[in-house]
Amino acid sequence: MTTTTTTTTTATTEKPTQVTLYDSNTIKQTLDDSVVKYVTSTLSYSQNQKLNYTKVFFGVIGCSLAAIAQFYPIPFPKNKPVLILCVALYIVISLILYYINIFIQKDYILQASKNDDEIKVATVLQKYDPNYQVKIENAKNPSVNVPFTKSIDLYFDTKGTFLESNFHNDLSVQFKKFSKLSVKDK
Repeated sequence: MTTTTTTTTTATTEKPTQVTLYDSNTIKQTLDDSVVKYVTSTLSYSQNQKLNYTKVFFGVIGCSLAAIAQFYPIPFPKNKPVLILCVALYIVISLILYYINIFIQKDYILQASKNDDEIKVATVLQKYDPNYQVKIENAKNPSVNVPFTKSIDLYFDTKGTFLESNFHNDLSVQFKKFSKLSVKDK
């Protein structure tokens, strides 16, 4: 007597991402999400969220100050010092968040690490410009970096369907170049 075992595998096929052509914000968001997916899934890096958590922390403090200013139990003329303090602290927190965005985070969409290797990835897609710029950088030594620029026409068809495999192939080539540079640096 023979028994046959049949196993069925269900392949998880993702629906291709569809974007509106000429919507540079959506196109950049799609490409950025794909970079993060490639680095974290394919290359097995883990995201470093410390900077994002710091920004959320300051945001929560700012919201708390706004709530205190709004709902402080003493009526208006008597609570002026509390309002002034809350507004002053809110301005300071806003400036701190602005500083983090402009001078620390810059155009970086990803900070990740694997073993002892830390990387940062920055991207730029100017409005009305078809060129998507990616810079892969060593977090410890910013002089070790691989910038590349490609036209978004290579990654989207005429109907706006994202051709993720084409994009990941180009990313793969760039990350191989980056790995060679990182090895030379050590």
